[in-house]
Amino acid sequence: MNIEIIPLDESHIPKVKNLIAGYLNSSSNGVDESDPSPEHLEQCEQILNRFINDGSSNCYLAKQDHEYIGFIILSWSFSISKGYPVLRIEALYSSSKHRKKGVGRKLMEHAIDLAISNKATRLQLETDDDNAPARTLYKQLGFKLIQGKGVYMSFL
Repeated sequence: MNIEIIPLDESHIPKVKNLIAGYLNSSSNGVDESDPSPEHLEQCEQILNRFINDGSSNCYLAKQDHEYIGFIILSWSFSISKGYPVLRIEALYSSSKHRKKGVGRKLMEHAIDLAISNKATRLQLETDDDNAPARTLYKQLGFKLIQGKGVYMSFL
């Protein structure tokens, strides 16, 4: 499978809003990710526009031939204790018909390459406890589950 990884820009929004809809619906509310409503697609387009204008993270798209089949969202922070950058994987998604075909691996390898080339001290992510396919991929790529680290969030 020949997969190209490219950065998201404004010209991609009409073509990738279905991917965002798929990501939002894949684990949350059981909506068929292959047939989002026009209202939901409009919301996804608005999300993408805000994302591009925000500039705090980067999105890379997986493209095969002329079809966008997945994405990864990355953000940078800094480790004071190590004195080097940290790259966080905020989201990883491949469309349902392209799962188990190397899309997620290719996107993750791109993130690993970015982290190495920018001398990051670590690459980190979070995933749900019940997401076995993702956990398997992360382990295969050398990620380790850090025991004793909890995730705390404050929803504003």
